Amino acid sequence: MGRPAIPAEAFEHGDVRRYRRGCKCRKCLDAVTADVRRGRYLRATGRGYMTAPHRAARHIEHLRAAGMPDRDIMTDALISQSVLYRIVRQEGEIRRATEVRLLAVKPRETDLPGSGSHIPGIGTSRRLRALAADGWPATQLARRCGKHKQFIVYLQNQPDTLVVRRWVADYVTQLYSELEGLKPEQHGVAPHIAKRTRDRAASKAWMGTAYWDDEAFDDPTFNPADALRELNFHERGQLRREEIIHLAWCGHDPEQILDRLNNEVSISTVRQIVLEWRTGQKRDRKQQAAEQSELEAAA
Repeated sequence: MGRPAIPAEAFEHGDVRRYRRGCKCRKCLDAVTADVRRGRYLRATGRGYMTAPHRAARHIEHLRAAGMPDRDIMTDALISQSVLYRIVRQEGEIRRATEVRLLAVKPRETDLPGSGSHIPGIGTSRRLRALAADGWPATQLARRCGKHKQFIVYLQNQPDTLVVRRWVADYVTQLYSELEGLKPEQHGVAPHIAKRTRDRAASKAWMGTAYWDDEAFDDPTFNPADALRELNFHERGQLRREEIIHLAWCGHDPEQILDRLNNEVSISTVRQIVLEWRTGQKRDRKQQAAEQSELEAAA
């Protein structure tokens, strides 16, 4: 939904924008006359009213990074939602006056990080990336949370150092809880669009919802790619040891444990680990190996 039209009374007499909204007083007539003459002069000298949008687009990005909501940017710069997103996408030129107003916009005190309304944004970005990896396109996510597609794309592609407004994080967390584990194709997303979204997410190494849990999302030290890495010999041994101890704690004897492990280890290993767990004393492996050698030599 676009923002409501700005009335003429929002501007002072003598402002061209007030004239364009219906005011025909002497000051507004003089202002529009001067504006037309200035336009003719600029066009005659090869300049003109229009300019490239890249400076304004960068400034919008900085305002967003500072936590300023789009609605506040639009209000302060006196632009519509369609103009804002056209600038962000850098689709065509913009008026110089629009650029001047945008560059004059500064973050408000309550928008600045540390004001209490911000939290780390890593979990927000990761949740949106995980949904994309499952096949949910930005347009569908935006529609479901009442935002613009570009707002979702912006959050997905930000670095892990991003900070976001608390209400943004709450929006995304709620959206994730509603869509986690669902197949987009069964909820209004065309199969070819879901596939294209998954392919794009895979090209960026984004992991789907199956590789995450709620705590991992907000943990900057967690990397889901590590969960897919093949374990080395020592890591496999540690996991196997923990599994044996858990089965022993559940009341299984060494023979039952060996059967549960599909004979992947020897019965002597199982008995030794169970003994160490019950006594709380871990035997010296080197000493154990030496004793075994002595027994073999005596035999």
